[in-house]
Amino acid sequence: MTQDTKNNQDQTADQPVNQPVNQAAPQQTQAGVEHAPKRKSVWTKKQRIIRALWGTLGRALWITIPPARSSILRLFGGTVGKRCALARDIDIVVPWNIHLGNDVSVANHAILYSLGTITIGDHCVIDSKAHLCAGTHDMTDPLFPLLRPPITLGNNCFVGFDAYIGPDTTLAPHTIVHPRSSVYRSTQPTTAWKGNPAKQVDHPNQPMTEQADQPKPHASQPADAAS
Repeated sequence: MTQDTKNNQDQTADQPVNQPVNQAAPQQTQAGVEHAPKRKSVWTKKQRIIRALWGTLGRALWITIPPARSSILRLFGGTVGKRCALARDIDIVVPWNIHLGNDVSVANHAILYSLGTITIGDHCVIDSKAHLCAGTHDMTDPLFPLLRPPITLGNNCFVGFDAYIGPDTTLAPHTIVHPRSSVYRSTQPTTAWKGNPAKQVDHPNQPMTEQADQPKPHASQPADAAS
């Protein structure tokens, strides 16, 4: 072993093994967390109590008294028309934001994520595992505040198995959403949608070629006058 190598080893041995840790960074991080603004709930105390009762007492009544499901939903603030068929395993988040027309059918495992208002017109069918999502968050805000844009379905709409309807979406009357399709924008009447994101396809009652052949009203001519 040379003299230079031995000197280097001696210098290394004299150095402390553990370097002092800077405690300023954790303190600054903790201080930043303490002073960060807190997200406020959009629900009042009364609404939180009703939601708790809906998830416990309301759920028990829903399961044990099937003929009374429409009445139970009305009891918790929802609006339900006549002759509605509501399956046993439906996930309704906020009951008072549900508004159903007449002859509405909602199948098992459908999700009505009604943070915002969900309005479903007459003679609509919501198939199994369909998801109507009337809630999202503001991704431009660091606090990600809750947003509750509504969803509206016109009369005679069909939402297929495992389909998804996004927030702030309106399905015009006679809209068909194919199984496992995802709709993120509003539709025109008598149209069919398929895919993710959903694209317009032929409607059984009105193919797309017929829709394209229909004359459109002149820009300065009212729509009623053109028909």
